[in-house]
Amino acid sequence: MTEENEVSELYKQFEVLVCTGEQVFRGTFRGEFSQRLIDALNEGVRTDTSPKVMDFLLLMNVSMRSIKGVKKKFPRIYVAKNNIVFVAEISDGRGENRLRNYPFREKLPVGVMAYAARVSDMLYTLDGRIYVDTWGQVIDTVESESRFLPLTQVEIHPAPPGAGCKFDFVALNKQHIISICESPGQ
Repeated sequence: MTEENEVSELYKQFEVLVCTGEQVFRGTFRGEFSQRLIDALNEGVRTDTSPKVMDFLLLMNVSMRSIKGVKKKFPRIYVAKNNIVFVAEISDGRGENRLRNYPFREKLPVGVMAYAARVSDMLYTLDGRIYVDTWGQVIDTVESESRFLPLTQVEIHPAPPGAGCKFDFVALNKQHIISICESPGQ
C-alpha cells in the first residue's frame, strides 16, 4: 500500500495552501495524530522511513499555480520549508475547534499586521491575531525558536493566486517577515 493511500490512526490530514514567493500549492499534508499543524511544521513529522522530516513539507494530491498563471498537478511533492512564506489551513466547514484536544495554556490574543516577502517587488500583508503569553509582548512570541508563527483570523492581501483571502489559521515563516506590528486600535 502506498503511503498516501494508507489509512492510519497514527496520522491526521490537513488540507493546506502553501505559499512560496512564486508558487502556491494546494494539497493534503499528513501529520502525526497528536500534533497540531503548527507543531508539525515546527517540530517535523515522522514517516515510515525517517525518524523526523524537518526541512521539507510533503504534500499529496497537489495542484500548483504560479504567479504567472502556470498550473500543474502532482501526486506528491516536497516543498522546502525555507522557501515557504506561509501555510494556510483550508477550513473543513465543520467549525470544529481543534485546540480543545490539546493542553490549554492561557494566552492573550493580540491583533498584528505582518508584511512578508512575496516576490522582489511585491509584499503579502497578513492581518490577524497572534497569541502571546499572559503579560508577554508580540516580540516575545516573534523571537521564539519556532520557525513558523501561528496566526488566527487572518486576512491576506493580495490573495494568493487561485485562493481566497480569509483563513482561520495561518502559519507564517519568520524568515520571510519584513516587519510585524500590533494592529492599530489594539
